[in-house]
This record gives sequence, C-alpha cells and structure tokens, in this order.
Amino acid sequence: MTSDRPGSSLSNARETVAELFQDRYIKVGTFRTRYWKAGDAGSTIVLLAGLGCTVLEWQKNIAALASRHRVYAFDMLGHGLTDKPQGDCYSTAGLARFTIDFLSALGEESVHLVGNSLGGRIVLECARMDPARVRSMVLVAPAGVGRETALSMRLAAVPILGEVITHPSLMGTRMLWQLAFHDPSFLTRDFVATRYALASEPGAQQAVLRTLRGFVSFGGFRRRQIAALQAAMPTMKQPTLIIWGRQDKLVPADHARILEEKLQRASTILFDNCGHFPQLEQSQRFNAAVFDFLRNVQEPAPRGQIRCSG
Repeated sequence: MTSDRPGSSLSNARETVAELFQDRYIKVGTFRTRYWKAGDAGSTIVLLAGLGCTVLEWQKNIAALASRHRVYAFDMLGHGLTDKPQGDCYSTAGLARFTIDFLSALGEESVHLVGNSLGGRIVLECARMDPARVRSMVLVAPAGVGRETALSMRLAAVPILGEVITHPSLMGTRMLWQLAFHDPSFLTRDFVATRYALASEPGAQQAVLRTLRGFVSFGGFRRRQIAALQAAMPTMKQPTLIIWGRQDKLVPADHARILEEKLQRASTILFDNCGHFPQLEQSQRFNAAVFDFLRNVQEPAPRGQIRCSG
C-alpha cells in the first residue's frame, strides 16, 4: 500500500529518480543547493524550474538533452531540497543573482539558459544582469513579461488568503496543479503525492509566497517590474527561443508577442494541446525543438517568426 504521508512520498520520489539522476549538493554562498547533472560533452545547458517547482519538472528532458550537452537542473533558493532562508531574498533579481552564483560555484562561465514560468523570468533577469553569462535563452511560458495571470495566482498574493490557498494538502495540491496541464492524465496519484511532500518541506510555503508576492499582486504581475524588464529587452542580444502551450491557463500564450516585439533575436513555437509545462506535456517535441534551436544558435533568428507544433 502506498502511503500519502509527505515524508513517505518524498522518499519514494527520491528512490525513483535515483535510478536516473543522483542528488548532488553545492554551496551557493551560504546556501546548500540541490542539483542534477548529466552529460559531459558539448556546451552547457542549465534548466530553471518555475514557482513551487523543482528538478522533477525536468525529468523528461535532462537525459535526452544530455546526449549532446552537459546539462544541469537545480532547485531554486526556497524550493525543493535547496535551503529556504527567512528574510527578503526572493525577488526575481535576487533569484537571478543566486542563479549566477550557482554558475560560478560550478565553474561555468557561459551557458544556455532554459527557464519555465518563473524560471523563464529569471533567465531574462540573468541576461539583463550578466549578459556575458548567457549564450542563449529558451523561455518556456515565462511569467511576468505581461500583466495577466490566473486568478489563483492573484488570490495567493493576498495576505492571509494566500496562506490558506497554499497550505499544503493533497486536495489543495491537486487543485493548484490542475491548472498547469491541458491533459489531466498527468495528475497521477504519485505526481500529486510527490508535489505535496515537497510543498510540506519546512519553510517551503513561506518561501513560495515570498517569491510570488515579489512579482505578483492581486491585479496581476507587477506593472513597474514589467515596465523595467520590457525596457531592458531591446538590449538583450542573445538568440532566444520562446515555447508556449496554446492552452496555458496560468500565463497566456499571447505574452509571446511581447517578447517577439522587444527582443532582438527571438522566434516562437506554440504547442497545441498543451498547458503551462510543455517540457512535461509535450516532452519529445520540446526536446527536439531545443536541439534544433541550439544547433542553429549562431544564426540570427527571424524576428516575430511563429511556428505551431500540433
């Protein structure tokens, strides 16, 4: 019989992924940081997960990408099995600095950054903060480049109400993740139990809420931060691939237009029958798209080119 206790679920998840990936830890400043590594040849790819997400959200991609590249995925500060400090260290700029410090700790000078949701926003912040570090960007349904977002995100930004909405429970975890997928079959018992276990880690809920409230209000993604980011986009010269699911219920795929208009070298692929996590829901097409992009990354991408993958 499978137990739904958080500790049991997390232990089962660790045993499952241990067959493919070994949990590794590195000090980033003073913070113990969990990461996975695969592959030794080719250029380096670093995978950044979204709000409340972990290395598990890349488990269908890291081995495939590692066939041609050295690949890292890591748990962002306050997420997964990485340290969860108290205090004001969860702004998008602060998390971008943490990411750059993570690269320094690994000895990686210039990498391809692939970020989903909040991870995509952090990729853009890294490109603004330290452009020499970022060889190219793959932005997967990036959060916070436009104003609109799901009501659940906006409600979670409200004090007290957010604490109630995000309080860890199996039912609450299932409800929060239902918005993420177009295909509900991804919400298996094990999937929900594992995410519930991670959300139940000490300090996890508080870290997620601090992160969320740093760039989301009840009105949506914060206007001033959007304006500052959009103003910086024309200076970003990195080749950029934008991947979005047409049926994304958390962050509208229309936001891809903003990136196309502002970035110098961006093109977009829209996946049909896909929600907020293309790397999970359409993993084979996602991996193929990233391979194609990186193979041609030295060539300027046509502005505003949108392709559909059905």
